[in-house]
Amino acid sequence: MSAAWLTSPVQLTGSRDFTCDGFTTEECDYYMQRWHFWYVADYVYALPTIAFFMCSIGIFIIGYFLSSILGYRRKFRGPQICQLIAFIRYLSYRGFHIRALGWNSAPLGVLLLGAAGAVYFCCMVLIPQPYYWSSLEYGSSPPLATRSGWMALACMPFVFATATKTSWITLLTGVSHEKLQVFHRWISYGFFVLALLHTFPFIVFHIRFHDMVMHFETSLLFYWTGIVAIIFQAWLTFASHSVIRRLGYEFFKATHFSAAAVFMLIFFWHCDYTLTSWHYFIATAAVYVPCFLHPWLRTLFEYGTRQKAHLHLESNGFIRITIPAAFRWRPGQHCFLRFTNFGLLHALSAHPFTICSLPAEKPGEESRLIFYIHHQGGFTARLYDYVLAHPDATVSVLVDGPYGGINMPSYSRSDNLLLIAGGSGLGWTLPFIQQFLSSRCTPRDVECGHEVDVVSDDDAKAARHNSPRSLRVILATRDPDSRMWFDQAVRRLREELAVPGTVLNLHIQLHRTRDEADQQPTQSQQAPVEWKEQGPRPASRDGLRDQAMRTMVDCYKGRPRLPGIIREAVQPGESLGVYVCGPLSMQSDVRKAVADENVKLLKGGQSGGVYLHCEHFQWA
Repeated sequence: MSAAWLTSPVQLTGSRDFTCDGFTTEECDYYMQRWHFWYVADYVYALPTIAFFMCSIGIFIIGYFLSSILGYRRKFRGPQICQLIAFIRYLSYRGFHIRALGWNSAPLGVLLLGAAGAVYFCCMVLIPQPYYWSSLEYGSSPPLATRSGWMALACMPFVFATATKTSWITLLTGVSHEKLQVFHRWISYGFFVLALLHTFPFIVFHIRFHDMVMHFETSLLFYWTGIVAIIFQAWLTFASHSVIRRLGYEFFKATHFSAAAVFMLIFFWHCDYTLTSWHYFIATAAVYVPCFLHPWLRTLFEYGTRQKAHLHLESNGFIRITIPAAFRWRPGQHCFLRFTNFGLLHALSAHPFTICSLPAEKPGEESRLIFYIHHQGGFTARLYDYVLAHPDATVSVLVDGPYGGINMPSYSRSDNLLLIAGGSGLGWTLPFIQQFLSSRCTPRDVECGHEVDVVSDDDAKAARHNSPRSLRVILATRDPDSRMWFDQAVRRLREELAVPGTVLNLHIQLHRTRDEADQQPTQSQQAPVEWKEQGPRPASRDGLRDQAMRTMVDCYKGRPRLPGIIREAVQPGESLGVYVCGPLSMQSDVRKAVADENVKLLKGGQSGGVYLHCEHFQWA
C-alpha cells in the first residue's frame, strides 16, 4: 500500500485482463455475460448513463435552436406549430402548490424529465440479475454494488456541470444557471442514492460470508475511504436543503465548497484507477474548472477590483446600491456582488441581486447598476444596519454578472405585456417599465427624446412593430411607503424617457394587501391617480396634433385576483407576455392561469399565445 493510499504502480486506466482459471465452462460463460462481467461494467452501466444525460441535454439544444426559428417568427407559424408551442409551454409552466408547506413543485415538464431519469436508474439497477454472487469465487464485488457504483460515478460530471454560474449547458440550451439548480439537486439525489446502493450490498455480502471484520481491518483503501466519502456526500446532499440554506447562506456556501473538495479527494482515492474510473474525474475537471474560473477572470480583468458601490436608504426601507458599469444587460438579469468591507466571510461569498435599471442609451452617458434590496436576515440585515450608521456610504465591491434575464425575442414579439410583482419585487419591475417607455418613445420626427432630421414613417412603424403595444403592471404590497416610493420611481422614469406626442398604453394597479388572516380579497377602488403631460408639445412638421400621454395608476385594497386578470389580458389574435416576481403562492396562481390559457389554445382558442417568465425570490 503506497503512502498516497493508491495501489502501485499508479496508472490512468485499470487492467481488464481476465482468465477463466478456476471456473468451469458453464461458470465462465455465466460470469462473462454482458450484465455480469465485472471487467466491462464501466462500459455497460456508466456509458449508457452518460448517454442518457447527453440525450436529455440534446433535446433542449434542439428545442433552443428550433425556438429561434419557429418560436419568434410568426410567418413560420401554422396552426400545428402554434399548438406545439402551446403544449410545450403548458409543460413548462404547469406546476403544483402545497399551501400547507409553502412549496411549489417544478414545472410538469421538468417533473416528467425527472421521472424519466428515475425510471431509467431503477431499470438499470434493479432489472439485471443477480443482485449478489452465490459464492466468493466470482469475486467480492456484488453485481448490485458494481452497477450502481458505475452509474453513480457517471452522474458526477453532470452534478458539477449544473452547479456553476457560467455553464456549458446554459451556452448550448439557453437555460440560465438558476434554473439548472433544480437539475443540480436532483442529479445529486440520484448520485447519493446510487452511492448507498453501492455501499450496502458490500456490507450484506460480507456479513453473509463472515469476513466483514477482516475486510475492514485490511482494506483501508476501499472501505474506509468509501465510508468517509459517503459521509461527506450525505452532508453535501442534505445540508443543501432550503431550510438549512436560509439559516445561514454564507455558512452554507463555505461548508458546501469545503465538503465538496474533501469529498472529491477521498472519492478519487476510493476509485483507485479502477478500469476507467479516473476518466470521469478528468471529464468533471474539464467541465467544471473553466466554468469556475471564468467569473473570477471576468471580474478581475473586465470589471476590475476597484469598483465602488454607493449605498442609500430609500424612503420605504429599501437599500439602494448604485455601481457604475461599462457593460450591457437586459431586464430581469442579476449580478453577484462581493462586498470586501464586511469581513473575509462576506468577501469570499457572492450574493445575487436583481438589477433594477437598464444601461444608458445616450452616447457618453454612464451606465449604472441599481439594486433595490429589502433587508431580511443574514447579510442584508447587516448591510441595512451599516447604511443606517453610515448614510450614503461608499464601499468596495466585486461585480460578477450579469446572469439570467428574460428572453428578449419573446418580450419584443409580444403584443401585450402583463407584469406581476409582490413585496420586494417592486424594484424588479422598473427595468421593464423603462424598457417599455424607451421602446414607445419614437413618434414621427422624434427618436428617444431627441429631435432628428429625418425619421420616416416606415422607420417609426418598424420601431413600434417590434415592441409591445401595451403594458399592464399588477403590484401587491402591504407597505404603504412602498406605494409612494414606487409612484415616485415611475414618475422619474416618465419624466426622463417619455416624449410629448406619444400615446402610452401603460396601466399600473397597486394593491394594498391585507393581513394573512383575511380570507376573501376585496377590490374597492380608490380615487385613481392620473399622470398627464404638463404642457402641449409644438406641432410636428406635418402639422399633426400631438396627443396627451396618460399613465393610469389605480389603487386597490386586497390581493389581486390573478387568474381573472390573466384571462382578461388575453385578447383574440394577440400574443401576451406574462412576467412575474413574487411569493410562491403568487407564482403558483400565475403559472396555473397561464398554463390554462395555453390549454385553451390547444383546444382551438383564438389567442396569439401566452408566454410566461418567472423570477424567483430565492433560488440559490
